[in-house]
Amino acid sequence: MADAVLPRLLYLADVPVESSQHGSALLYRALEQYPADRLRIIETGEVSVPARRLRQVAYAHLPIGRRRWLDTRLHGVYSAWLSWRAAGRAGRAVASLSGFDVDAVLTVGHGFGWLTAAAVAERLNVPLHMIVHDDWPRASAIAAPFRPWLDRAFGNVYRRAGSRLVVSPFMAEEYQRRYGADGSLMYPSRSHDCPVFAARPARQIAGGEMAIGYGGNAGAAMVECLRGLARAIHGTPARLVLFGGFSEHAQQLLRAESAAISFRGLVPYADMIRGLREAADVLYVPMSFASSQRANTSILFPSKLTDYTATGLPLLIHGPSYASAVRWAHIESGVAEVVDEPGETPLRAALERLREDAGRRDRLAAMAVATGQRCFNYIHAQHALYAALTRTGS
Repeated sequence: MADAVLPRLLYLADVPVESSQHGSALLYRALEQYPADRLRIIETGEVSVPARRLRQVAYAHLPIGRRRWLDTRLHGVYSAWLSWRAAGRAGRAVASLSGFDVDAVLTVGHGFGWLTAAAVAERLNVPLHMIVHDDWPRASAIAAPFRPWLDRAFGNVYRRAGSRLVVSPFMAEEYQRRYGADGSLMYPSRSHDCPVFAARPARQIAGGEMAIGYGGNAGAAMVECLRGLARAIHGTPARLVLFGGFSEHAQQLLRAESAAISFRGLVPYADMIRGLREAADVLYVPMSFASSQRANTSILFPSKLTDYTATGLPLLIHGPSYASAVRWAHIESGVAEVVDEPGETPLRAALERLREDAGRRDRLAAMAVATGQRCFNYIHAQHALYAALTRTGS
């Protein structure tokens, strides 16, 4: 798509645009080939790491409130206050543009910045484009009395947006039902220079040690999933190889379950892909069985699949039947070994099946590579974003 038809775009949201992980990686990869002189970024949440930013793109930081208060017992009430006041920051955002003429505003439905972005788009009379990668109205820690207001506000912005990009077909279905507006699918994508490997021939490991790899989110919910995996391999010839920003506390919790764990740290995605390929026999995709996580588990999409499917290794997905990754695996038949029962026993049985059957690991790996190329190629995400930005005009 010719640069000339792309709008002068203001990105304004809480999610930093950087080459790291989660939503930040999604945004970085979707925007990394956007013309730098037609893009301005204002981050309203955490500040991106300068070394991980898009090259030659102007970044600014407009903090919404005092973030440290979100780590206190007043979190729920303070979240409500920040949400209520977020639209009032529109004037400061506009004043910070320094002559950059905005044709369209892009935001992410997470945190508080999307409310500011909606107000900026209205003030400038330009289209608002919205990306949704988690179910913020359900995931927010806002105090319970304010949840109905947050859901209404989110629905109003979602419906009014010139385009709505969601990360799974299941999110599109749920938001159509909930808010009465359609959304366009934009799976998380690989970077344009992502290394992609052919399926690696499975080695014979029956009776020997099997290495299980994981890379990505090191938050509390994923640590609990990994503790279950560590319990499942206890007493078996297996070990875990983990990439991600695991805290000392998380590492202690995991090592308490099994000593057969190595932590490789948070590394650039290309290094993680190569590291997993070299060290692992199978890659683990956990999704929480916790009822408190059901809203997000059912509609979000694990971005780790974009890089996992570039390693040439087989996938093991463990999550409830309603989980998006499990449903995706059933649609893309043969892409992964799937366990949709909770607990260590069915997980251990699946690991034993994979250990004993090298041919099955070969077939799963080949299907994962082919499916990843079809679903997560950066061209698809870029096309989805560019089509949304140009469909409503500048």
